[in-house]
Amino acid sequence: MKGIRLFWVFASAAGAFSLAQAQLYDFTVVAPPSGISGNLSLSARTQGTLVGNYDQNTNPNGTRTKPGLFGPFGPTENVPVNISLGATIGGNLNRQASGTFRATVDGSNNTLTCENLSLNFLANGPAVLPVTLTLAGQSFRTRNPDSVYVLPSQGISFPVGSVNLSQFTAVQTGVGAGVLTPTGSNQYDFTAGVLVDLTFAADLLGNPLAQTVPFVLPLQGQVVVSNGTALITSLQTLNFSQSFNPNLDLPPFEFGLPTILPPGNTANLIFDLTLEEIGLNIDLAINLRAEGVLVPEPASLTLLGLGLAALACPRRIRG
Repeated sequence: MKGIRLFWVFASAAGAFSLAQAQLYDFTVVAPPSGISGNLSLSARTQGTLVGNYDQNTNPNGTRTKPGLFGPFGPTENVPVNISLGATIGGNLNRQASGTFRATVDGSNNTLTCENLSLNFLANGPAVLPVTLTLAGQSFRTRNPDSVYVLPSQGISFPVGSVNLSQFTAVQTGVGAGVLTPTGSNQYDFTAGVLVDLTFAADLLGNPLAQTVPFVLPLQGQVVVSNGTALITSLQTLNFSQSFNPNLDLPPFEFGLPTILPPGNTANLIFDLTLEEIGLNIDLAINLRAEGVLVPEPASLTLLGLGLAALACPRRIRG
């Protein structure tokens, strides 16, 4: 009788634990419908010099440069020009999203916790975005081709094609937690925030342009739990602006700058620049659908169940 009573004590405690424990799920973000839509822009501001790609021995027909709009221009002169070069990469973004995370749904305490969140907002490939360059600094002139560049204080801007936004991800780095509001049987509304690193990367004029931004990713939507599965749906607007000052020396690179006066030719110039500022502007809607499966209980609970079952068995009476 003592063994049976002990069993019921353990069984009652274990049953109470089972009812109170939160449920842990592994989630997979499904694309489509998961994705992002809206506008995103990256900007860069640099300071340095440009000079023609002329070399008396290896490239005698190359472009030569000299500051100023007037005066003599010797037959071998190729003088650096102080300039600042700005770039804006931006436009409409409409891409699919994928990813994984773990979440604990605790209906007894109305809480939601998230871990190991990893989202890829370019699941169906890089995004192609237009690029505009802004050139400011000293006015200058060129030979091969002959042209002048009159640079007002605000600079001159011109489109130069497009680049691939090759990375846009969110990876959890800290706490991810939220609250549940019951709306029905095993159904909840939720609001949560997840500490992440947002990372962006693109290739600008042959130079990798990347930035990682610590950010609290806001999420809100619905949670439905049923028969060992869970479904999270969320639609959230993401809107913020931020700038950074990396002060990074870029390796010199050659770029064909369209002529302005007269137009129609290309001056082949070598830029030697320092990346002083990166700007980021986001105005996006994030749509997520995540399907979860229940994570099996730890082996320790299984062993506890086996132990309770053993206690329930009648002891053999020795003769």
